[in-house]
Amino acid sequence: MDLLHNLWNVLSTEDENLIKYIVIILNFIESYVTLKFFSVIMNVKYTNKQRNIYIMVMEVLVILSTLFIPQKYSIFIHLFLTFIIIKLIFKITLTKSILSEVIPMLVSVILESIYANLCLQLFNKTAFECKNIIIYRVPIMLLIYLTMYVISICIQKIKNNINIFEHIDSYGKKLLIINLAFIIVIIAVQFYTFIFYDNILPWYVTLISLVSLILYAILSIYSIIKSINLEIIKQNLEQSELHNKTLELLYNNVSAFKHDFSNILTALGGFIYSKNIDGLEKYYDKILDECHINNNLSTLNPKIINNPAVYNILATKYYKADELGININLQVFINLNDLKLNIYDFCRILGILLDNAIEAASKCEEKIINIDINDIKNKKYQIIYIENTYSDKNIDISQLSKKGYTSKTKDKESHGIGLWQVSKMLKKHNNVILDTSKDEKYFKQELIIYYN
Repeated sequence: MDLLHNLWNVLSTEDENLIKYIVIILNFIESYVTLKFFSVIMNVKYTNKQRNIYIMVMEVLVILSTLFIPQKYSIFIHLFLTFIIIKLIFKITLTKSILSEVIPMLVSVILESIYANLCLQLFNKTAFECKNIIIYRVPIMLLIYLTMYVISICIQKIKNNINIFEHIDSYGKKLLIINLAFIIVIIAVQFYTFIFYDNILPWYVTLISLVSLILYAILSIYSIIKSINLEIIKQNLEQSELHNKTLELLYNNVSAFKHDFSNILTALGGFIYSKNIDGLEKYYDKILDECHINNNLSTLNPKIINNPAVYNILATKYYKADELGININLQVFINLNDLKLNIYDFCRILGILLDNAIEAASKCEEKIINIDINDIKNKKYQIIYIENTYSDKNIDISQLSKKGYTSKTKDKESHGIGLWQVSKMLKKHNNVILDTSKDEKYFKQELIIYYN
């Protein structure tokens, strides 16, 4: 009986030091649930190795911030370092890193306030007592973890992954980051108030602070989603306009080909009856070229190029090249939504490589660009192959990635930046390489994306 009595005293008595060790132990569960929550919400993919590293690093961080850093500073330090940890381990964008920290934290604060108030109503215990008495603190923490886990499972079940943030432009991302920074500050202040002044401030002050935080977060998230949806609608309209242009050109070409079909057959018969094989071969090549143009246009289809951002890049560059008299041969054998490189960097790199190819090919007598996008699944890599005719046979491939290097003799200050920017972007990814080569006819760029 004495043992049970002593155990009950330990469980029902305020003990801040013991709570610290309980928090450290429960942090394994918290890290796992938090990772599950933000990975589903933000559509962040991770390996088992990344998951284990994240949980262990977060455990070390909690031990250091709980045992060795004063509590009034540990909150802010923990906020900053958590963002760095997420960014480095999962290699996601700045915006996603901030959101991956802010959203679970916001939900956790709201749930903690709700369950602490419930504890007050049921057991007449203040929030401070609930935080420092094991018998109340542990169930509240476990209820928070369980609720967040259930929410993440529900979201996953209905496949409501939020991947719309990929479509924000740089200006929108800056505004979003500033907005989220204010949310982080408000959350930090709420934590600070909740921990140090709960027994001083009247209950209605805490309630007003909590309601204000919830309303601000809801309005901010609502405005962010609205602006992103508007951007997506704009991109979809641009994609539809480009696709309509493609369909119009394809219809006109097919109609013209159909109209001239009897003439084409008559001309073929003339070459055959006269046994003019050389003339027949040249005429046949011309027919193939015209058919190839139609095949390229049919490839410019959102169902084949099934990522709106990539579709817009390829369609825009195609028409730009077409206006310059460049013959583009395009083949796409990949689900572009399964790219193993974030779409923002991929589109920037693709745009730069195509701009360079168009500029080089436009100066040649034979204007050709070949583009092949493929997924070599048996070797576990994706390849974007671009080759183009070029006139400067003395170009130094080893110097291309250096800032300012260009083969142009005029306006050098405005050139030589593209491939240098590409090399900078590639340094952020350890699974992507760019192989550059040339032969007598073609200048070749191979962007290779490896995956497990």
